Amino acid sequence: MSRLAIIQNGDTPQLESTAVMLRAAGYTDIRYCGSELRHALQRAGCDTVLSVQTMYALGYDHVAGEISEASLRDMDRCDLFVEIKVRNVEKITARWPRLKGRVLYWRVNGAQPEICPKGGDEVNLPCPVATACLWYGLERYRWGKNVGSQDQSNLEHLASRPVSVEEQKMWASEVILHDTESNSYVFWPPYPRSKEYDSAYVDRLVSVVGDFPHDQPFTVCHSVRAWGYAPIIDDCRKLGVRMYGNNSPAGQIPHSKVPDLVRRGLALVHLKSVDCPGWALYEALLAGCPVVTGRLLNSRMLAYQLLEHGETCYEFGVPASLEYGRGDMEYARCLSDIKDAIDRLSDPQENRRVGENGRKRLNQLMWSGKNPEHVQSFQTFMRRHFK
Repeated sequence: MSRLAIIQNGDTPQLESTAVMLRAAGYTDIRYCGSELRHALQRAGCDTVLSVQTMYALGYDHVAGEISEASLRDMDRCDLFVEIKVRNVEKITARWPRLKGRVLYWRVNGAQPEICPKGGDEVNLPCPVATACLWYGLERYRWGKNVGSQDQSNLEHLASRPVSVEEQKMWASEVILHDTESNSYVFWPPYPRSKEYDSAYVDRLVSVVGDFPHDQPFTVCHSVRAWGYAPIIDDCRKLGVRMYGNNSPAGQIPHSKVPDLVRRGLALVHLKSVDCPGWALYEALLAGCPVVTGRLLNSRMLAYQLLEHGETCYEFGVPASLEYGRGDMEYARCLSDIKDAIDRLSDPQENRRVGENGRKRLNQLMWSGKNPEHVQSFQTFMRRHFK
């Protein structure tokens, strides 16, 4: 019997990645929101309702053909609705009461969950969550309600609470992946188009053995000045970092051209202060292209399983010094570290070592439909919450 899941997202890699996991859980018909349904969601008060057409205009590939468009009428028969913003969940169930108990929160923000007027309550959840946000693998968040003594309703107080890198690494070590017992299923998401990057990886190996003709370092980030590193963007460009993306200096690049970019590029310099997990990071790592990431990003995402300085990446700057927020970003150190990383990765053998380590680590962590333990855990989680 066909089971229908509708995903509220327009990002091609996210749609296809989510679809892989939902199919493994028995949802055979996967759809994204068509225009009539999006308008109905907006009339119900939902925001950040994304269209695939908007993402295509930003250069994203077209969604794989087996994922089709959902109509408004499909809301009266769907078995599961996947929503990316927790603040929209209760608006959806108020508009479509039959969806109570049929909504899954698929969080696509890697920062620590918050309770705030704009974002909503990301701690005390109205439904189960499946996410690459590693924070939900911690005891205090994985039950979908505030666990422990910390009152997170006073973010003004928490934003000024100092936090050490030792605390952050301790939290990262306590993350539970693929949990079937709680209300949170946490994972490193699959990347269905990974084969497109396998050939890029092989080409990089050949170039390292040969003349090492790698191009300059690069970043792929829309609105690159908006992610916390605006004061050093021009200086990074002087170091040779080309910046692709909508509203970024080098302009948009079609997603179909990214495999060639990571095949040729010296390294990805990831100028974002948080991600979840970051498809640009994935694409570089899958191609064996070294990544240079902020200690700020790694600490805010608890990403130490994947991003290990000197092994699977090079880090720059300083980690977050406040529990909620960034603290002093020490821009001079960021720039110095980026320059040092580029210099080190200009050595062919070091470039290959770090690139291969990153690719291997990601493939070890990434959820896979070919891994029986991954599939069984997600099936168990979904059966526990959705009949």
